[in-house]
Amino acid sequence: MASGHLRGRTLAALLFSLFSVACVALGWPGKAQASGPLILRIHPYLTATEIHTRFAPLASYLSAQLGRKVEIRISPSYQEHVAKVGENDFDIAYLGPASYVTLTRTFGKERALLARLEVHGRPFFHGVIICRATAPFTRLADLKGRRFAFGDQLSTMSHYVPRYLLRQAGVSLADLQSHRFLGTHHNVALAVLAGYADAGAVKEEVYEQYKERGLRLLAKSPPIPEHLFVMRSSLSAPLVNQTRALLLTLKDRPEGKAVLTAIKKTVTGLAPVRDQDYDILRQILSTVPDTTSP
Repeated sequence: MASGHLRGRTLAALLFSLFSVACVALGWPGKAQASGPLILRIHPYLTATEIHTRFAPLASYLSAQLGRKVEIRISPSYQEHVAKVGENDFDIAYLGPASYVTLTRTFGKERALLARLEVHGRPFFHGVIICRATAPFTRLADLKGRRFAFGDQLSTMSHYVPRYLLRQAGVSLADLQSHRFLGTHHNVALAVLAGYADAGAVKEEVYEQYKERGLRLLAKSPPIPEHLFVMRSSLSAPLVNQTRALLLTLKDRPEGKAVLTAIKKTVTGLAPVRDQDYDILRQILSTVPDTTSP
């Protein structure tokens, strides 16, 4: 009798083992999947080397606290970043404000919101339109017939918001002599300094970095909600809640300042975020035509 009972338990254990192997092979939830790496996806707003340098401390911090390796992946373009996040090819994602609005418009609001940047204690930032310090114009209206440099076509502060500012001043793309998309804020600043463009659009942080080399501010945007972190909502609720709490309390932890200022020197914390925080940007974007339209 004991022998038969033992054989029964052995058979049950064997069947359970086979079932577990099958689950892993088929990609079903299980311990092996739960302990796998988490993908932190970031848009290419800087060079890949710079992004890795800036976000490596955050990835290390989350890895240690969550007990799961967090791997950085940089999307090849803003467009592909939105698509990757929309198609759930990520676990945690860092998004610019306009990319987030585009994401929700195209793919819905299923992602879990975690936190947004807080710079100098404020969860919003500004974009600026710049020119050379020696340029002969002083108003945005003076840019008619001039060459203008944008960053990426899906960038908040180097395309969408400056397009809005130009239109408010009565300047359309058709009014410009030419316009070009140069990819990054730094490329725009350098193009203006070198004389390849008469004016361009960058976030205020980049302007501050280059202004002493000969740049002047022409216009400044209204406050725009900051960059944010979102998480794949199909992950477990405890994991999402734990990650959110780790980000929101980061500024209070001993290692917090080093992690935050690695992302950007002026970051002072991560603040709570709601979808409606981005309604002001939705209103601005609704006035900006497609990039191919004048």
